[in-house]
Amino acid sequence: MLFIANYTMKGRSNALIAAVLLSMLSVIFSPFGLLLGGVIALVTLRVGETEGFKTFIVAAIANFVVAILVLENSTLSVIAVFEYMLPIWLIALVLRKTNSLASAIHMSMLMAGFAIVGFHLFTGDTVLWWKELFDTKITPILQTSGVNVPNEVIENFANVATLVLGMSAVFLWVSIVFIARWWQAELYYPGRFGENFKQIGLPSSVTYLALVVIIASVVVKSPFTQDLAGVLIAGLLFVGLSIAHHTSAIKEASRAWLVSLYVLLFLFPQTILIVAAIGLADTWLDIRSRWTQS
Repeated sequence: MLFIANYTMKGRSNALIAAVLLSMLSVIFSPFGLLLGGVIALVTLRVGETEGFKTFIVAAIANFVVAILVLENSTLSVIAVFEYMLPIWLIALVLRKTNSLASAIHMSMLMAGFAIVGFHLFTGDTVLWWKELFDTKITPILQTSGVNVPNEVIENFANVATLVLGMSAVFLWVSIVFIARWWQAELYYPGRFGENFKQIGLPSSVTYLALVVIIASVVVKSPFTQDLAGVLIAGLLFVGLSIAHHTSAIKEASRAWLVSLYVLLFLFPQTILIVAAIGLADTWLDIRSRWTQS
């Protein structure tokens, strides 16, 4: 991946070429969108917000044109803009202004939170909206293929769909911008990203808000509070991972320990709650200072 970063930074035209090619490829194979977002963020971080915005616009136009010509459908192009282009540029802009990885996480949580609020206001009942979407769009396709989905599965899907999308948005946006920051560090300030990552800590106001919303989601158990709690937990996860990396470095633990942690996060979603809880508790326990002193 560093090859892409190195090529992008060799000139303004190189950045535009990389963005256009990755944008076109992402229409056919969406994971290329991760690299495209990384290029947009890298240009914004290293060159400036104006050049980053130009790169975003050119990539969006290329994506739209290819989507129309190849798929004859512009809907996926619109989704791509709001999935890994515009939010990435905005978060990278905040990171450039503040030089704080925590601010990038905070911005991601804020945007995802506003999206959750807007979606609830727009639909009125998100669970019912997802059920209707499943019945009208997905069920006919599955029935054509001879697949019958039990009502219980549809019910479970509708209950968690908004929460999963909100959490996924935070994971995706933060990961892309962090990849771009890592690229920048490797090209110009080797080792700087790792040092900064180990010191991530959200403002106490955010953690207090997270605590209130999480408690409300447990007590009230409404889809709205649960969806917002998911967004906040996703942001706190990165604080917990920062603590894990710091602890591993201080204790000179084997890299296998961190690899095992990421495997557990992937295989067992419950691990996310544990790591996020550590990130939340760090506001009061100041875990990293305790490890450093000991």
